[in-house]
Amino acid sequence: MKKLFSGKKKIIIILVIIAAFFVGKYLFVDSKKNVSNFAIVKRTNIKEELTLSGKIDSEGHVTLNFKSVGKVEWIGVKKDQWVTKGQAIASLQKDLLEAALRQAWQDFTAAKAASDKYYDGRDGKNEESYAEKIERTALDATQNKAYDNTRIAQSNLDNATIYSPIDGFVVNLDPEIAGVNVAGLNAGYEIVNPATIYLKVTADQTEVGSLKEGKTGVITFDSYPDEQIEGIVKNISFTPSKDEASTAYDVKVVLNSVNNKDYKYRLGMTADINFVLKEYKDALILPLNYVGSDDKGKYVLLGKEKKKTYITAGIESEQDVEIIKGLLEGEIVYGL
Repeated sequence: MKKLFSGKKKIIIILVIIAAFFVGKYLFVDSKKNVSNFAIVKRTNIKEELTLSGKIDSEGHVTLNFKSVGKVEWIGVKKDQWVTKGQAIASLQKDLLEAALRQAWQDFTAAKAASDKYYDGRDGKNEESYAEKIERTALDATQNKAYDNTRIAQSNLDNATIYSPIDGFVVNLDPEIAGVNVAGLNAGYEIVNPATIYLKVTADQTEVGSLKEGKTGVITFDSYPDEQIEGIVKNISFTPSKDEASTAYDVKVVLNSVNNKDYKYRLGMTADINFVLKEYKDALILPLNYVGSDDKGKYVLLGKEKKKTYITAGIESEQDVEIIKGLLEGEIVYGL
């Protein structure tokens, strides 16, 4: 049986295949890259936008604590219960606090009597001796201290019951049952008014100058990605946020036309708000990735010669940049 190809013919065929591969790669792949690696200066609309992230907080949000140590005697609410402003929430055992107040008043009465006795004995005397001054000063100090103790005891008794300063519903109780000893801030009853929620976002010091009270933006919640609602800047903090490592400021954004009676928007929900800072119609634009910069400024590679041409740029969007000077509509720039 005859061989179909000789050794030389095989080599020639292999070389032809390799050459065809590289020619095809150049014609269909590399040439395609070369052709697509350019952009045409065109006219369209462009927006400069700022997107900030944050989460839901509430102006009507308090955590109530007992100011003194004691045993919780009574709890008048349950979790998720709606309460009104001034409603009693919980109270400490009061018998010991009442006893402390009575003792404080007795001490004050005794101290005042001793002081009155001294002053009554001074009637008709013109000059006070050094020893008498020491005695008087000690009596006055004892009386003042006793009076201060009555005020402290009265305050502890008054604060034995905590009241809600706002309308809202109870989101946390600690403790939840009576009979537990507490030490001031170790106990807490958290109340939130869902009608007073707002979006709290943080703006860097380079961004905060672009915002002002009353500016509107579009809010998108991570929990409801298909919905958008309007947000309005209510205020911007004067001092930097303590929660941020860099110099950044808290921005309070109210949710326009949202009453939240159905509790759809809840504390801690995260969201983005997008602000349109500037918008120009029929502007000359170019994709951002075709613009470079050096010590002299921003430039592009213009025409087939890829001539380095400096431009004056305006506002930027996420993809495009406005061309103010240096290029004309229809001109072609190539990739850097």
